[in-house]
Amino acid sequence: MHLRPPRLLTLLPLLALAALAPTAPAAQRAAPEGLPVSGLPAEDPVTAWVWSLPDEEVRVMDHLEELVDGIGPRLTSSSNLEEAEQWALQRFRDWGLDARLVEWGTFPVGFDRTWKRGRMVAPRKVELDFTTPAWTPGTDGPVRGRAVVLPANDEELAAVHSLLPGAWVLVPGKRPRFDSDGDDFSSRLGRALDEAGIAGTLRPSRNEELVHTGGSYRIDPDDLPHRVRIVLRRDQFSDVLQRVRDGQEVELEFDVRQEFRPGPIALHDVIAEIPGTDLADEIVIVGGHLDSWDGARGAQDNGTGTATTMEAARLLAAAMAETGLRPRRTIRFMLWSGEEQGLLGSRAYIEAHPEENDRVNLVLVHDGGTNACSGITATPMMLPLFEEVFAPIVARTADLEDEDLRFRIVPVDQLPFGVGSDHDSYLAVGVPGFFWKQRGDASYGYIHHTQHDLLDQVVPEYERYTSRVVASAAWRFANAGPRVPREDMGVRGERPPRRRLGVHLGDGLRVDEVVRGGLAEAAGIVPGDRIVEVDGRSVSSVGELVRALRADGDRKRVVWEHGGERRAAWFDWGKGEATPTTAPTKPSPAPPAPGGR
Repeated sequence: MHLRPPRLLTLLPLLALAALAPTAPAAQRAAPEGLPVSGLPAEDPVTAWVWSLPDEEVRVMDHLEELVDGIGPRLTSSSNLEEAEQWALQRFRDWGLDARLVEWGTFPVGFDRTWKRGRMVAPRKVELDFTTPAWTPGTDGPVRGRAVVLPANDEELAAVHSLLPGAWVLVPGKRPRFDSDGDDFSSRLGRALDEAGIAGTLRPSRNEELVHTGGSYRIDPDDLPHRVRIVLRRDQFSDVLQRVRDGQEVELEFDVRQEFRPGPIALHDVIAEIPGTDLADEIVIVGGHLDSWDGARGAQDNGTGTATTMEAARLLAAAMAETGLRPRRTIRFMLWSGEEQGLLGSRAYIEAHPEENDRVNLVLVHDGGTNACSGITATPMMLPLFEEVFAPIVARTADLEDEDLRFRIVPVDQLPFGVGSDHDSYLAVGVPGFFWKQRGDASYGYIHHTQHDLLDQVVPEYERYTSRVVASAAWRFANAGPRVPREDMGVRGERPPRRRLGVHLGDGLRVDEVVRGGLAEAAGIVPGDRIVEVDGRSVSSVGELVRALRADGDRKRVVWEHGGERRAAWFDWGKGEATPTTAPTKPSPAPPAPGGR
């Protein structure tokens, strides 16, 4: 049945809709022989309505513009996030959904960032591209000062001591040790900088052209951070550094307006539901995270996922009003917060509601930016069900000129785990969680946590497509007879080991910064070194490094390049120690892949 969608959408409240809509008959859990596994028709009125709606009536970009440009970045614990929660809550209710906020925890201190500008004002005027870590102080208005290179020894400290008051100190390598009463040079340097009253420190970004924003919310409300820390785009940092080393007098000016909010700050997930009928106790979850880092606007991480989740809710409410149909299972739309700090909102919700885990059929998360959600993974036991659930989507996209928009089901032996989004929280407790396979022309690495996470990087065509996919999948899974199988998920409820070297990496696995007190520092790794091997296997990307570190065993031999030689150490995460050893002069051959010859 093909329905012509109305040009004007009238959305009825769901309570009124329940009285008008017929209740779906109960379906057998196992379809009779000769009928589809799912019990679903190859096409259904709601899915047909969603895909027949004209593009101009798919309003996902309206939601995204309101969220990203109307509200702005949404750091967990910020005023903007609180505004976004209330905005999303009201939109869901406007569309007739039962919506609520669920508090999952608090942060000790809130943080708002409202303005930043940086310039080199002498010897020439240049606008600077920079950020500061979240939950650190800003400046008291524009602060102009001389650029000084961090001294490397006592002689250099004596030479620049008179220049330090009010200076912006460039930190090209190892940082000074602040708040330490030790007698080592790093500790004495930190005390000297504090006593001189420097304006702040500048260090280079990890990438030549990208500035990544991060920060730690774990701060003491009674002892707030007080040092201004600038992270400057690496190529600009290098230019300023070279000018100073060439003897030029460089003057910098920064105006950073950000402030702490007295805590504790209550934090929430936004939840909206379309109630089910005969299987109402079972739940299909679709969602994304509402929070973002605040170095840009949070458009693709994860404004896009928030907007497609909300538009899927609006589309289904409108389609139900048009067709008079209701889902068998409850469809839940979830916008989590605290994702950027470690999946905090989703994990806390699950811990507080363990009784729901057996009732959640599956979780579909959009958190990969603007590229089209044009695929999904399925294990062998899931594949027959998924082929029928996604049949109308596959059919409707099979002949599209853009191959990236042709929907595919990707067979896998087990569900991918450790991707780093909120579906991982559900996988960890044995609930099928899915991170959409996305394809398109946008470069997620270019915008992820960087200064480029802006609305103009979003592709509207992809957003409309994804909204239709999410709405259709939610509806079809809500009405399928059998649940999504869990027997061959391959996840045992344990999170993959998070073994960290204790470094911040730039291009080509070059070490930009060594974490104080971490294993890398104990091993002797310094900024400028390059990680090349883990347990005899060459690594050339962050993904390869992470997979090598997560492989079985808490003790691994890590090799890095230092100058023209190779060095190595045994890293033992079980004991929390790193022991330097003799490194090979040549890379070790990679062991054969499992099953190889």
